[in-house]
Amino acid sequence: MFVTERRRAILDRLKAEGRVFVKDLSDEMQVSTVTIRQDLRALEEHGLLERTYGGAVSKPLTTDLPPELSFDLRSTHNRYAKAAIGAAAASMVKEGYSIALDASTTAYALVPYLSHFKKLTIVTNNLAVAQSFLNQSGIEVFVPGGRLKKETLSIVGQPEALPSINLNMGFFGAGGVSLQGGVSDVDPDEVAMKQAMIARCIAPVVVVDGSKWGQTAPFTVLPARQIQRMITTANAPADLVAQFRQAGVQVHVVPLAHIHERVAL
Repeated sequence: MFVTERRRAILDRLKAEGRVFVKDLSDEMQVSTVTIRQDLRALEEHGLLERTYGGAVSKPLTTDLPPELSFDLRSTHNRYAKAAIGAAAASMVKEGYSIALDASTTAYALVPYLSHFKKLTIVTNNLAVAQSFLNQSGIEVFVPGGRLKKETLSIVGQPEALPSINLNMGFFGAGGVSLQGGVSDVDPDEVAMKQAMIARCIAPVVVVDGSKWGQTAPFTVLPARQIQRMITTANAPADLVAQFRQAGVQVHVVPLAHIHERVAL
């Protein structure tokens, strides 16, 4: 099982039975007890359970995922950093490309820098992205079917409904990036949609500001060994950036000193 599937299965078991045991989960999922303990620790850090000796129990009053902040509210966090990342990411896109933009606010930051293209195909599950190009005749936008998450302005639930298009590039935000958890996020439905878009991309690019490094959200989008390219800001931990580069990941760091200049362009 992938990390995302395993942690979702743990939460499902907790919801059904109220308690899980490390040994039982290890035997059933055919992974080590160390791996299960890491899963339980990550889920506890996000308030989804309480670890006990030998296992874990349901969090009092809730076993559901924590509520996500609204799209508008998330857009205001680290706004200048996201704009700089958006500019750097958009510079990789060429005329006539087909690209993916996920529902993250960091991927949304590419939008102002894509408006000058005369021919572009965009696949996205973000309604804000889709709406931004309503008046752009040369930019064709595809969205999947599924369930609308009103707070996050995203469409989820049916990743198989994404169009069968080979994408030159894709840009994907995350709730956390770490060597242990790879690229991770908080909502399993969003993760499934990201993974489906990544599978269609020749060159997926992770776009995260420096605050996301060293963080591990409950569900893994990509393990660290599968990350190809990343764009981040200069406040990312230098040691972690170096470790990812040593592992073969192309990490482009946007200097914080240039963020305001880039936004003004």
